[in-house]
Amino acid sequence: MKYTFSISSLAIAAGLVLASCSHDIKKPGSVYMPDMTYSNALESYAPSEIPNEDGILASARKPVSGTIPRGWIPQDEKVRSNSAYLLSYTAKNHFAVNPEKWQEEYDLAAASIQNPLESTEENKTAGKKLYTTHCINCHGEAGDGQGNLIVLADGSDGPYTAVPPAYKKRLSEIKDGNIFYSVSYGKGMMGGYGYSLNVTERWQVISYIKSLAGVGAVVADTSKAVVVAAK
Repeated sequence: MKYTFSISSLAIAAGLVLASCSHDIKKPGSVYMPDMTYSNALESYAPSEIPNEDGILASARKPVSGTIPRGWIPQDEKVRSNSAYLLSYTAKNHFAVNPEKWQEEYDLAAASIQNPLESTEENKTAGKKLYTTHCINCHGEAGDGQGNLIVLADGSDGPYTAVPPAYKKRLSEIKDGNIFYSVSYGKGMMGGYGYSLNVTERWQVISYIKSLAGVGAVVADTSKAVVVAAK
């Protein structure tokens, strides 16, 4: 009896295995965990029955115009109660970054965005670390535009010959809002770093490069701060 039961068990198991097999890739046979085999979620850039904004049947979707990604504005009260800090975070929604309106937006940034950070050694130290990671290759250790992409160690020309202007010649002429806009979205041959540096980090870099240029930081007047209710 025991021997017969074992044979029956093996026969049933073999039958299940054979039932789940198929040579037709479109008919894989029996699937015992379909929710794990076939995901109900839309995979990134996978085909979709619903067209996107460009009329393409794909899952990729653009963010709704004017919206802020989750976590874009920190819950930190120092941000939400400081109008200059808050505007720095929401500036993303005020600029189209359209080449035809670049000068208009650049001027708007100068008039509206102010540095919310105090000019402390802590911020400058953090800014120096970020500068070394993101900027030094082009702008140079001293901020003179002689980075190793411009001038090689032996004095010969580097692979990138567009020399950035020295900070001491430029930063005394432009406002913090201009610098913030340039760092965020790019200017001239320089690309934007808004994707890799958050708002605080961008201002820390600005604090550091202003110290390289010997230009005093102009910090926003927080006496006119506004309080934004946390959502």
